[in-house]
Amino acid sequence: MSHISQPGSPSKRSIEDSAHEDLTPKPLRNKRPKSLRSESSCSLPASQSQYYTSTKSGQSSPLRDLNTLEHDENGLKPRDLSTFHPQPPSLEALLERIDVFAYAEGILPLASQAMLEMLDAEEYWDMKWARLGPRSNKHYSPDRDALGCTPMPDAVRQIVSQAAECSENNHPEVNWNISVHSRVLDMAFEPSGSRPGLIGSMGSSTASIISEYHRSISRTKRVDFCIYIDPKKDPSYGEAESDLDVLSKILLCGVINHTDFFPLRNRPIALSIETKKPGDAWDKAKLQLGTWDAARWAFLRHLVETYKAHKARIRDQNPCPMQMDITKLPDFLPGIIIQGHDWNLVITTQQAGRTMLWQRVLMGSTQSTKG
Repeated sequence: MSHISQPGSPSKRSIEDSAHEDLTPKPLRNKRPKSLRSESSCSLPASQSQYYTSTKSGQSSPLRDLNTLEHDENGLKPRDLSTFHPQPPSLEALLERIDVFAYAEGILPLASQAMLEMLDAEEYWDMKWARLGPRSNKHYSPDRDALGCTPMPDAVRQIVSQAAECSENNHPEVNWNISVHSRVLDMAFEPSGSRPGLIGSMGSSTASIISEYHRSISRTKRVDFCIYIDPKKDPSYGEAESDLDVLSKILLCGVINHTDFFPLRNRPIALSIETKKPGDAWDKAKLQLGTWDAARWAFLRHLVETYKAHKARIRDQNPCPMQMDITKLPDFLPGIIIQGHDWNLVITTQQAGRTMLWQRVLMGSTQSTKG
């Protein structure tokens, strides 16, 4: 895989449910809560949550929900990434790098070229692109190892094979997550023989949004995976670990994210991933990831405000108990929507309180060993 090198167990649903429903698992809701405060044990002034339904069964239509959110000054507005101008320099740099990898340039370490060119042509017919002599040189780079471990050919071929199985036999979303997507993430963040590091991934299909950070539609919008940062895994980030501990004591629910999902309580979310089967409605994925990120932006605004207030209270203390400087929001939040084989980058930004979801850039695919 050229671009990305086990999640937690999926929520318990019956086999029949899994076969007929590919939405990210969510609990049943008996009653609509009267207010956001009634859904959460945390205390923070919050607006009433609005709920919209479009069918007699009470199930929301993604298009209707997206339309409602577009008219909410604090809602969600999808846009095409090609119209995003001017872009912040940090986003331009990210897109340029993804563009290089999308053409499979420098996806293999130069030191592996001799080994790959010796692979049996008949057995490894699907790796021909890596052993065409000078014509394959663009795929190799002396700097590739700096990006992390490169998976072995057999591991890549196994994922491609599993992806083909899921596609050809119309497997449900949960099978794609278990057999394909989680394996790609494992290869990226926990390659064989290595221990978990600073950055990791986990399944998050049961992670709920803290209600005070969520103002529209339903707090049950979830995503399938989260990429997180765990400072405890890297001694050089000792100060960050201490700062997160201080923040967790003054933030909602004692966690440093917009979800109270216990495994992520002290691990900041870096990137969120929503998955769908091939051909599944893109609108559903946009709504789920967009709503999730809108709550994440609300959390980040609260984080900045809380940090500033905390810093003002302890300004006369010496030394300051926190080393990090949280004074402004990031330029954008990256996200990934996986639709079958295809891994698509999406971006969310803030515009006068509204979350803009910019779609999409194809980063890679499990349809071939080249990615």
